Amino acid sequence: MTPQEKDELIRRIKEFEDLSASENPLRHQFENNIYEIITPLFNNDGYQLTFKHGVGDGGIDFLAFKTDSEERIGIEYKHRRTPIGVSAIRELIGAAILNSFDRMILITNSKFTRDCYSTLDRVEPVKLELLNLDGIKNWVSKVEVDTDLTKSDYENIIKIVSKVFIERIAKDPDFLMKIEWRELEKTISEIFEGLAFKVKLTPPSKDGGKDVILECGKNGAQVSYIVEIKHWRSLQRVGQDSVKDFLKVVCKEKREAGIFLSTYGFTENAFEGISELERKKIKFGSSSKIVSLCKTYLKVNSGIWTPLNDLQEILFEGTE
Repeated sequence: MTPQEKDELIRRIKEFEDLSASENPLRHQFENNIYEIITPLFNNDGYQLTFKHGVGDGGIDFLAFKTDSEERIGIEYKHRRTPIGVSAIRELIGAAILNSFDRMILITNSKFTRDCYSTLDRVEPVKLELLNLDGIKNWVSKVEVDTDLTKSDYENIIKIVSKVFIERIAKDPDFLMKIEWRELEKTISEIFEGLAFKVKLTPPSKDGGKDVILECGKNGAQVSYIVEIKHWRSLQRVGQDSVKDFLKVVCKEKREAGIFLSTYGFTENAFEGISELERKKIKFGSSSKIVSLCKTYLKVNSGIWTPLNDLQEILFEGTE
């Protein structure tokens, strides 16, 4: 996506918000505007999007698919002035089962009730995602724009910038709150690479569930870990739903373990319902863990300290 295309997308979202606030808008206006907003986002993730409202497919509004894959995503938009309730979730589950959709996404200009989010944990094997305007804005913010630089030049610049961020965070932990979400992901990727992990930074797409994939040797075998990073500038703490979603990804992909980093910490009930066995599969860290990783990275790269043979010890030190 070019910088101009991203700017145009932001403009469309602002126009959509203004239209939503009008007194007597027409339903089809909202559907058309949502289609114009989410189409480039899905295209950027490799999907094609078609308008399906009124053409069957269980009453969904849009269908997303990849030409080289059988995956199909059903998307429904509901315009409301009050929060969306559980009944809308049940309708979507029915459409998913009836049409054998791999994923379902429910989009609204409003909000979702707490019961909607708790219901998501009980709809397996249907994969359902709830997306409001804040979620769409967050999606747009993660989109990386095209550059005229060659891939190697771009990667070298990113590494240099990440190293500067690491130094600043280690010296002044408050600097962590001044950098953007994607910048922090790249910075943490650089940290783990410098600590001798094999690192893969995942693209900022809606296929998420993990931000960084790590590999290293353990007892003569290669094992992998996943890292999820939440750096919400709204100062929001991570809650129970996000923790459970992350646990599902760790278990489903059969990773050795996972680490969840949240710069603003976790809510009081974030860990409720997680068994002792599950707590061994996932660890949690706040901003202090990120600062500690930055300091460890600088020690290693200055040559005054050598990483331990057990990289998991470095990974989980200072977590809970």
